[in-house]
Amino acid sequence: MPERKKSAFDERITSERAILRRYINEGRDLPTDVFPIGQPIIKNPVSAEKVGVYRDFGQRKSVTADMDVIGEFAGKSKLVPSFLEAGPRQLLYHDPQSVRAAIVTSGGLAPGLNCVVHSIVTRHWNTYSINEAKRGGVFGIYDGFIGLYARPLDKVRLDPDITEYWLDRGGSMLGARRLTGKTLEDLATTITENLTLNDINILYVIGGDGSLTVAHEIAKHARTVSVVGIPKTMDNDVLWVWQSFGFNTASEKATEVVNTMHSEAESTRRVCIIELFGAESGFIAANAALASGHVDLVMVPESFMALAEEQYEKLLSLYVEYLSRVVRDKERAHAVVVLAEGVGELLKQKGISLGGTLITGKEFAGQFRSYLQDKLKDRIGQAVDVFVNQPRHNIRAIPANAYDQTYCERLGALAVDNALAGYTDFMISQWLTEYVLVPLELVIVGQKSIPPGGMFWKQVISSTGQPHIESPPAGESMLST
Repeated sequence: MPERKKSAFDERITSERAILRRYINEGRDLPTDVFPIGQPIIKNPVSAEKVGVYRDFGQRKSVTADMDVIGEFAGKSKLVPSFLEAGPRQLLYHDPQSVRAAIVTSGGLAPGLNCVVHSIVTRHWNTYSINEAKRGGVFGIYDGFIGLYARPLDKVRLDPDITEYWLDRGGSMLGARRLTGKTLEDLATTITENLTLNDINILYVIGGDGSLTVAHEIAKHARTVSVVGIPKTMDNDVLWVWQSFGFNTASEKATEVVNTMHSEAESTRRVCIIELFGAESGFIAANAALASGHVDLVMVPESFMALAEEQYEKLLSLYVEYLSRVVRDKERAHAVVVLAEGVGELLKQKGISLGGTLITGKEFAGQFRSYLQDKLKDRIGQAVDVFVNQPRHNIRAIPANAYDQTYCERLGALAVDNALAGYTDFMISQWLTEYVLVPLELVIVGQKSIPPGGMFWKQVISSTGQPHIESPPAGESMLST
């Protein structure tokens, strides 16, 4: 097979199974340990009867249930790595009454951000009885790392009476702007100084892989602060996470949009291209398409990434030929295409052309619309209108559904339990049905994606009937097949 041209996508996309196998083959131990910033000696004032069974400091859960990978560890005479189990601890490092905690929501929006904040606040106040008379407090930081970088900190005191009214709101009541133009070192140094000046003991960072990278760097600088990551991504691409909070809500809303656009396309005899979120992975697009059952074609970055360059244009041509047949053969000539936004950027990075014109990234949906409209006229002998719908922000800036609200409550509460015990530089995650502490070092090595050879993607393309080009088998995400 011809050599593939590398892009930024190739550098970041990986899978949990691929990571495990790399460590096995290199004879290295997977970095799964998480440590407190000091010796926990404060007896937890909250009884096990109130918070559930205390988790022992050595209680762990396996990183994999994949018997093939387990066999590979056994073949190297190695134990299967394990993550520390999340939960309340009998001994704490931070005094729960006088602790000062800061919460940052960073990066793009996702349903449930306000729910996570509320859960953290209520856990500190209602469970651990934080006491403002002892200088204790929970502070929300406005505008993500912008507010945390500012001097003085752009912060607000939070309590359950305030955050309770945030639960039915979409977006982030704290704001989630991106801070650009700063080096990682500059960010970490200045933020660490600000945390010290404000006597902050715990920092909760609710964000995606970029924000968690900053959190990891802060943890290396702020040795007296427990830095806790809570994974947030619309794309569902954070490693070592079963499913990101808000993904269920977003998929549900995206499916509603797809069904509505199908009615529009069918009624008006048109082709609809629906562009959804998915900068480097197509989980939202693929899940919405499968749930809807009305989609004729799903375009996600993963269906291209494993192919050689010259196959990209071939796959695009196959898609156009296929859509021509779909429109021609249907009694009510119409079609529905679901497009993950990252497809255009991937094709741009690879230098791919569409009808002799280089693909320009973010404008790909419009380019594909024009190209498809021309080709449909050539192939079926009549003009067919193609229109683009981009409901992305209607999908992410909405309140969480009941499932995600419950999930957010669990993540926030467990983040507090383990932060008070002094643990730092970790992400709280639901992995293989259990809540665990995952070292940020392991989280930020890449991003997960849909395995193009996996069962899930095969079912998606079986549902749509679309053509595909087989790619060589690669390491699959253990939770995506």
